[in-house]
Amino acid sequence: MKSLAFFLFFGALSAQAAVLSPSSVEVKFSYMAEFQTTDTSDAVTLADTHMQHLFGYLQSPAMVSKYKINEDTPGVGAPRLPLNYEILKNKKKAGVRTIAYKTSGILLLNKKMAKDLIAEGSWKITLPSDLDNFYEEKCTDEHYNSYGDFWYFYDPFREGCEFLRESPLASQVVIKISAIKNQLEDATAELEKIRGDNDNGDLFQITTINGFSEDAKNPGDDGRLSFEEVNQWLRQAGFKETIVAKYQNRPVHQFEKSVNKKDGSTIQIRITRLLAETAVASKNVTFAKFFKHAIMNADVVIYAGHSGLGGNLDIGSLEEKAGPLEFNPRKRQIFFFDGCSSYSYYLSMFEEQKSKGKIDILTNGLSSYFAYEAPIHIALMKQLFRVNANPSWGEILKDMEKPLEGMTFMLNVGSL
Repeated sequence: MKSLAFFLFFGALSAQAAVLSPSSVEVKFSYMAEFQTTDTSDAVTLADTHMQHLFGYLQSPAMVSKYKINEDTPGVGAPRLPLNYEILKNKKKAGVRTIAYKTSGILLLNKKMAKDLIAEGSWKITLPSDLDNFYEEKCTDEHYNSYGDFWYFYDPFREGCEFLRESPLASQVVIKISAIKNQLEDATAELEKIRGDNDNGDLFQITTINGFSEDAKNPGDDGRLSFEEVNQWLRQAGFKETIVAKYQNRPVHQFEKSVNKKDGSTIQIRITRLLAETAVASKNVTFAKFFKHAIMNADVVIYAGHSGLGGNLDIGSLEEKAGPLEFNPRKRQIFFFDGCSSYSYYLSMFEEQKSKGKIDILTNGLSSYFAYEAPIHIALMKQLFRVNANPSWGEILKDMEKPLEGMTFMLNVGSL
């Protein structure tokens, strides 16, 4: 069979505005790679599957140590999905396919790592050569250890897993790295417009949707505990709490408080909060319907929970459960997707909705932990409640990462 040249264009780099982050920067990257497989899926799908092994490599503690990053930080970077692919070879012999491809796009990298790689102009790593057999349970997470999760959780630098960086299972890939212009930290968050007459009069609406960590029936579930910690803080901050409705037996908590501005005007702050099952595989439609209502009406939408490896907030999946998501073109909004690798999964997806409204999107480049959910969210809310101040995005993001004490989830806001 002749080699097949095929180009798939997912989105122009020039159309992507840069993000702002106190701990990380975006860089341009590209590489060529080759692998073998017996999988009969189309070549572009397989190239994308192969590329996703970047996640495991970028999240290895060995990379964190190499670039002298805070040791508790869960990684060094993440790709901004989707990427561009060009299939250079697609040959089959004795049932085994050899696929070569080229890909290019954007990486979000820890600033310490990015400085070194930009200076060098390239980064040498290893990726699978034998895609079918590139799995070893002992080299991945003890809880998320399935074959399907391996690309995200494996660590090729773990003791006893060196073979995942060696032939015949792996081969070297040289990634070209170059700098791009990132946003300055003094970029305004324009909170005065978010809190002003934002298609809802003097009402400032914040809606939060929280997911469970593991078990909705467990009173000690980390997601439930974080949800209640923020509720308790709001009560202590003088907000009046009311249970306004129930979705599938899940109570909707509403907190309200009037705040006076220096000019004598009053802002009515309303925070609506729901704790529900958020997994894309769940048959429960509560989350999807509540999220749909939030994006149409709220000034600030906060999601806290699992990303589901890109599934839980997938617009198409949500619309299957709740109908079309309607983004309000008359509103300026802030979305904060506080889940693992939400930068990779959701920034570009929701950025496409900017034509329908002005949306600033906060995401994490790395895994985020339930234990830090409440203090990070409280830090954001404190900034939102400062009705006489208009802080920059740099100030807000730094404040949100303070509870991490030097660690970072590579929190960022984009595209500005």
